[in-house]
Formats: sequence, structure tokens, C-alpha cells
Amino acid sequence: MGGQKTRGRWRKMFGVVNPKTEIGYRLRFLILNIPYHPGMIPVTVQEPLVTSDASGRLIRRGMVAGMHPDGLEFFWGKARPFPDEGTTGGPFMHPLLAHMLDVAAVAMLLPGSGNCGLDRRQLGLLVALHDIGKLIPAFQAMVETCWPEAVLGPFRAEHVQCRHDAAGLALMDLLVDGVLAPLFGNGSDGKRWLPSLKLQILRAVAGHHGQPASIVDKGVLTPDTIGHAQRVVAILLDVFRPPPIPRPGHDILRRLEWVLAGITIHADWIGSRREWFPYVQPEDVRDPSGYFWNHALPRAQAAIFRAGLGPMALAPFAGALRLFDHIREPSPVQALLEGTALPSGPVLAVIEDMTGSGKTEAALVLAHRLMAHGRGSGLFVALPTMATANAMYDRLAMAYRRLFQPSARPSLALAHGRARLDERFVAALVPDDGADAHLAARSMDETAEAYCAAWLGSESRRALMAQVGIGTIDQALMAVLPVRFATVRQAGLAGKILIVDECHAFDPYMRREMVALLHFHAAMGGSVILLSATLTHRVRQELTEAFRKGLGVSGPIPLSGTAYPLVTLVGKSGVEERPCAPRPGLARSIAVRRLADADAATGAVTEAAATGAAVAWIRNTVDEVIATARSLRAQGVEALVFHARFAMVDRLMIERDVLARFGKEGEGTERSAVLVASQVIEQSLDLDFDVLCTDLAPMDQLIQRAGRLRRHRRTARPVDQEELLVISPEPVADPDPRWIQRVLPGTAAVYRDPALLWRTARVLFRRGRIESPTGLRALIEETDDADAPDAVPEGLMAGSTDAMGKAYAAGAAADRNVLSFDAGYAAATALWEREARTPTRLEDVPYVTVRLAVMQDERLLPWAARADGSLACESERHRAWALSEVSVARYRLASCPPPAGLEAAVMAARAGWSRWEREAEDQVLLLVLQEMETGWRGTGRTETNQEIIIGYDQIYGLEIFRDQ
Repeated sequence: MGGQKTRGRWRKMFGVVNPKTEIGYRLRFLILNIPYHPGMIPVTVQEPLVTSDASGRLIRRGMVAGMHPDGLEFFWGKARPFPDEGTTGGPFMHPLLAHMLDVAAVAMLLPGSGNCGLDRRQLGLLVALHDIGKLIPAFQAMVETCWPEAVLGPFRAEHVQCRHDAAGLALMDLLVDGVLAPLFGNGSDGKRWLPSLKLQILRAVAGHHGQPASIVDKGVLTPDTIGHAQRVVAILLDVFRPPPIPRPGHDILRRLEWVLAGITIHADWIGSRREWFPYVQPEDVRDPSGYFWNHALPRAQAAIFRAGLGPMALAPFAGALRLFDHIREPSPVQALLEGTALPSGPVLAVIEDMTGSGKTEAALVLAHRLMAHGRGSGLFVALPTMATANAMYDRLAMAYRRLFQPSARPSLALAHGRARLDERFVAALVPDDGADAHLAARSMDETAEAYCAAWLGSESRRALMAQVGIGTIDQALMAVLPVRFATVRQAGLAGKILIVDECHAFDPYMRREMVALLHFHAAMGGSVILLSATLTHRVRQELTEAFRKGLGVSGPIPLSGTAYPLVTLVGKSGVEERPCAPRPGLARSIAVRRLADADAATGAVTEAAATGAAVAWIRNTVDEVIATARSLRAQGVEALVFHARFAMVDRLMIERDVLARFGKEGEGTERSAVLVASQVIEQSLDLDFDVLCTDLAPMDQLIQRAGRLRRHRRTARPVDQEELLVISPEPVADPDPRWIQRVLPGTAAVYRDPALLWRTARVLFRRGRIESPTGLRALIEETDDADAPDAVPEGLMAGSTDAMGKAYAAGAAADRNVLSFDAGYAAATALWEREARTPTRLEDVPYVTVRLAVMQDERLLPWAARADGSLACESERHRAWALSEVSVARYRLASCPPPAGLEAAVMAARAGWSRWEREAEDQVLLLVLQEMETGWRGTGRTETNQEIIIGYDQIYGLEIFRDQ
């Protein structure tokens, strides 16, 4: 198409053009979906529809300078503090029209927004409407100095109160068959839009504050407000000139509703940042079209890049060797996924293979293959814990850039509640503002393995928008829970390959959440890769059915594959189960020896330690970890301790030390140690021990723990025997109800189904070995089968029935909590109340956050600042408190009264916390530690108001010594 013809088409559609800027043409051609090349810029423009006034400001031909659209430019959309609150110069408010057009511009240019199912002009108009509810007097009166007196008359403080998002939905619903009617056209089958269908679209943009807008009585809208809204819509229709939206089918409309909700919030976050969209004067929007094309769009493009969301060119797929330096020859599962035929459209791949087989690398190979063929723009790796997410971040920091072209600068974001405490991630954050931002980014580009745009890395919800994200599974699961900004998480995951590691490690509650997530992700067009070494047939069937349901396919396809390793590929066309050869040299036969009790285990561990071996003992409760470590130290064995009840600063340090000592690169005498740990080391951490002892646990977890035994090839080991030591009572044929409590009371409290533990012990000790890979499937399935004859002995029947009842109840609770894709983004479909905190994990025991503090220089400082003086400064105080946190069960520690004489110091310390932290005195506790001869001690009270003494140190963590 020639330049003159295209220009004419442009003038006809929009009536405004800026012939002086190439960026203006690039943006215009993008929005019209016209291929662009520089030669299409016309040299001259005949009869321009835009000219300049005396000040050089662009105005539309035929308008008189100073003329404005009915005073609408005086309504404010954003306001900032006054000079006496720390700001000077510039406008104090941003006109509502300007803000609506800013956010629309961002939405139209966001990568992937062109695939939402709307023309960009349609998208721009709809997203611009998101704040139309701010026209109501109640909102305008919130800032008296910004009151639009020229339109609404003298300021009045008293108005009918209504949230502006709810008012916006009411206005759009009122106008949908009037001034908004041209936006909706008939479908290809001639069917017209029904009012309920239009409402699905409108409520998606109205609910831009993280949850659906409430339905309110339209009686709260005054005739003046309705008239102003009509004129705003008319202006927007003139700016965007959208073609009518054809009525889509049911499935397409439902997807559009969820996608549009996410895009609107996403765009509003970026478009509301004053550093990227400086406030303008009301006269700057007297020509809304000129403002949009010559101001909002260029700033939106710049803002998107500064946020780290600019389009990133993907590297062509070249296999595993191209991605990973340490791979000399692909493993069988990696080779299979490099070349096997894939179903068309969104794909679910379930990879079942042994620990150490290279499943993670295989998943990344498949993800890159899908991305390179246009089936994904990035990926998110979800792991079970913060520790495993941190370890995965370190693993991907070297390789993730190879998914993209060398010229691209993709962000690698860490997404979990403590991500900003990870020093490596914080060091990788690239500033997005300031004079030195570009130079800093270029310097990091040349020297850093990984980096992340600061805006993306500032919180977990945004981290899901990064080109490559790594985080806990909770961050992904919140996309399907009625928590605020769930749709932002959906938008962050949409278009990405979702990789879920250790997908077997879900209890019934989390598994139902995972089912909902697979349904949502498939319905939104995304692909998923699930990894596990110990997935049962029953769970694999459930997960594949959930994905196919999301694809709109009805009816289950029974899975029949029993091979191991196994890759299951699921698409709209069907399911294929592909056996895979095991990795050469990885086949193992691990002997299993039962130890009668902890005393027997202590003897075995002490004997192994004397040989200089790397020994791990996994206990099922933190209290048992600490008691065991103390007992070993009393016998002269220098035991290391790793569990979740350390202050975060100490936990991160211990985590790094454990990975360095016992990881793949650990060498020589540094490996000669005993580690007593909780379940934090059982999965996704690349640890390698010569001897491993463990409390009895369900079969899948025992197999995971066995994967830390002699994991890597080494030239010599102090103990030349591959044996897993398991503390367990004998699995007699007729166990009594206290069968497990008698030997492992802590285990009985953690794993509530005694029959499951009994079946695990019976199968494991009867076989006497863990044969990998040939015997793994049989171990897992036989243990999981609770319906087999004699699967539940009479003495354990009551305990097992109680555990199964709680499991069913947990699954039902999840079904009540999760969002329904088919129900849509509506207030009535879920408990969306602001105060509601819907958990990703269902815990029988509630926990409190305890912040540790010490007195220094007559003031209370966070525990983390005691050892690191740089954390004592005011600018680091928030981080220092976060690094000083420990989670404790509420029934054990419910309050921490200030020590006598330190009440004022405690109040002063809490005064520096956020408002929520200050007010949540029953959820965020401040524990003052004082140094005594026996160590650091503090006092507290239990839920039953009993006084307790609490100790803390960097070897054992937090302990409760005495209940008085």
C-alpha cells in the first residue's frame, strides 16, 4: 500500500496526524495492523488536518485556540500532594480525559494485547472507559482544590457516596444501548449482542481495582453526571473510531472477559505512574485526539519499555546444547522433547522421570521449542518452596538469556514473598528512572548474568509479567483465587509456558487449585509442563482432564501408560503417552534398612560421621530437628541444622552454605559433616549425601528424599554402600491405633493418615529396595491404592477415616474458593471482599509472624542489623525487619508483651512499620531478645495465655524452652 493512500485512509479514520515524527507513524501503523517501513512516510502532506497555534501546540484544523469540549478537561483523574508535603512545581492534578487516554494508549501497545481478540481501536476505547466513574461529584470532591468548579459550580462536600468503579459500571450499563451502541455489531451468524453479553465486556474494564465492581442502583447517578459521561463517550468514539465488535461465541467472549480485565489493570498500573506520565494542564486535552496521538501514545511506548515489558525477540530453537553449557549430550527425555511431534495449539506435557535425569532442562528445551514456534512469549517456573525457587533462580541465571536474541534484554524475576531479600536478585534489578538509568542498564547488560527491570521486580504480582519468572507455586495459584489482582496474575501467565516442578507435592486442597489453574491457563491459550518423579496415575488423570476441559474438550480419555520414565502429551486432538529410556548411568538399586527408633538412627549417623561422610538426617518436625542436633552435638558430632524456623537472614545464609557444601560442586573436607534438616531439603534442591537417614514418610516423599543419596558421580566416597536408613515401627499385620505415635509422635502429627504410612512401610520393607527406574511405578501405585484388600488395617481404620474425611473437606473447601472460568469476572461469583484472605495452602494450624529485635544504643534494632550494620540505617529498615522474621504456630506463641521498661522502645520500633503491620498486633509480633548467659532469650504467651520463654540462636533457630 502506498504512503499517500495509507495517509488518506488514516485521515479518514482519525482526522489527526502528526507528519513531523516517524514514531507517530510507527504507532499509527501498528494500531491499524498495517506493515510499516520508513518509505511509507510521505514527504509532504496536503491540507493537513492538524496545525499549530502561536505557542507551537498542535490543534485540529477548524478549531479555535482555547476552545474546549464542554469543560470536561477540568475533571481530575489523578492528584498529587501539595508542595508542603514534599513536592514542588508542575500541575497538582492530571485531567481525567488525559488519564483515560494514557491508560488506553498503554493497553493498545502492551505486547500481546493484539492477540486478545479485539481490534486495537476497540481495545483502546474500552480500556479508556475504565475510570468514567470518576465523573461523579463524590469522587471529584475527594480533593477540594481540584474540584471542577467551572462545570459543577461551587465546592460541595456532601454527596451520595459510591465507589467510582461501581459508578463506572453503572454508567456504562446505562449508556450501552445509547451512545455506546455503535461499539457492538452483529455476529457472523447475524445474532445481536444481548445486554447480558455486553455487561461481560463492561464489567471487565470497570473492575480495575483488583476485583469486580459491585452493581449499584443507577439512581445514584445524577442527570448531569450522565450527560458528562455521554459527552466523554462521544469524545472517545471520535478519538478511536473503532469498528463495531462482532458478537463472539460463548467461549471466545468468556476468554475475552478475563483477558480484558487483566489488560485493563495492567495498563492502569503503568499509566498511573507520574514519572512516566507527567501531569498536564487542562488546556492540554482541549484537543483529545491531538493529546492521544502526539502525547499519550509516545509516552506509553516509552513507559512500556521502562517497565521492562517491551517486545523481546526470541532466539531460534537449536536444542539443549544451545541452551546449556554443561550438557554434552542430551539425556533421553531431553532428546525426546527436542524432536517429538507435538499437538497443535496449547499443550500439556507431563514429564515423569527419575531425580537427576535432567527434567528441568528437558522442560526448558520444550518451552523454548514452543516459544520459538509462536506458542509462548516467555515462561514461568513454579516450585514448591522459597528455597527451591531461590535455587532455581541461580540455575537459570546463566541460561535464560539464550531463549532470546542476543540483542534482547529480557527480565528474570524472582516471585515470592521474600524475593527482595535475595541479594543476588536485588543486585540484578535495573533502575527504570533517573539520569543514570540507561547507563546502569547498559553496564549490567555487559557484566551481569541476569537482570530484571525494577518495576517488574518490585512485587510478586508484577514479577509474573516478566519475560522469565521463577517463584513459588503459590504465586501462580493466586491467579485462580478471588484475591485482589488475580486477573493481573492471569495476564502475567497468559501467553507464557507454565512449568510446575514437583507437581506430585500437592495436598488435596492445593491439587484442586492446580486443577483450576490448568483449566484457566488452557482456556487462555497457554501451555503447561508438569514435572515429577513420583506422580500417581490417579493424579495424572485428574490433571490431564482439567487441561482438556480448559481447551473445551468434553469427556475424559483414560490414561493407560505404565512405563517409567514417561512423557504424556495432551492437546485438543487427544492424548499421547510416550515411554522414554532412562538416563544412562542413572539406574539405581538402593537398599532400604529399617531402624527401630531414633536411638538406633543416632548410632548409625554417628558411625557414618566418624568416617568423614556427608550425612543427612531428615526429621519430620522442626522440634525433632533441633532436639536431634542437640543430642548429636552432646555426643561430639558437630551437626548442622536447616529448617524453616530461622530468621530469614540466617535461613538464607544456611541455605547458601548447605548448597555449597553438599551440592554438586562440594568437594573434600567441607562435605564431611552431618546435616539435620526438616523437609526443606527433600525436593528440588541439588544436594548429594553419602549417607541418608529419614523418618518414615509417605512413599513419594521417601523416594524424593532418596534422590539426595549419592546423587552425583564422585571418584571416591567414605562409605561404599548405597543404603537408605528409615526410622519406622515394624509394619505388623495388625497394628494398634498408636502404631506410629509410639515411635514417631511428630510424624503422626504431620502425616495424619496412619494407614498410608503403614502401607508405605509394608511395601518398602517387603521389597527391601528402591529399584529405579524399573520399580518406582509399582512402589507409588501400590502405596496409593487405599481400596485394595487389607489396605487399611482395623486398628488404623479410625485414624485413616478421619484423615480421608479431612482430605475430602479440604478439596471441597478449594472448590468453593477457586474462581470459575465459566462464571466470569463478576462480583457475585466468588467471595471478593477486600478483607477476605483466601489461602493458597490450607493449614490446620494458623501461624504468626515474629520479628526478632535486640537493644542497641538505647533503641530496638532488627535482629538482622545486629550482625550487618548497613541494615541499621533508616533506608534499609524495612528490609532489615523482613530479614528478621520467623513464622511460629499461633497456639505456641500468640503474643509478646514488651519487657518491663522497654514499652516506649517497642512502640517506637513498631511506629516505623507499615500501617497494616502496626495494626495487625495479633499477626505480626515483636519479640525483644536479651543476651543472657544461656544465650538470647525473650518472653511471650501462648494462645491459652501461659507464659513461655523463647530462645534464639544462629545454630538451632527459634526454640520454646518452657511453658509455665
